[in-house]
Amino acid sequence: MAASPAVNVLRWGALAFGLVYGFTHNAALQRSAEEKRVNEQYSHRESLIAKAKAAYAQSKLPASQKSADGKIVPDWENGSNLDAYFKQLEAEA
Repeated sequence: MAASPAVNVLRWGALAFGLVYGFTHNAALQRSAEEKRVNEQYSHRESLIAKAKAAYAQSKLPASQKSADGKIVPDWENGSNLDAYFKQLEAEA
């Protein structure tokens, strides 16, 4: 039994719609995955920069303000490195 021309048009139309939908949906998924990957790379680089800044600040402290294990010792009298000390405590938490 042969299908009527209207049924064939409907079938081909559904096929074309499915192909267009699949193509656009796949493009949207790929774009979303790429944005997520870029954001993850950016946040990773930010964390590396923050660690490098902390290490640099630690290396520039005078020897009297460092403990034997390299941690910052607060100087309560003049408050010279209290900010660095509190940042270190936040990083450890």
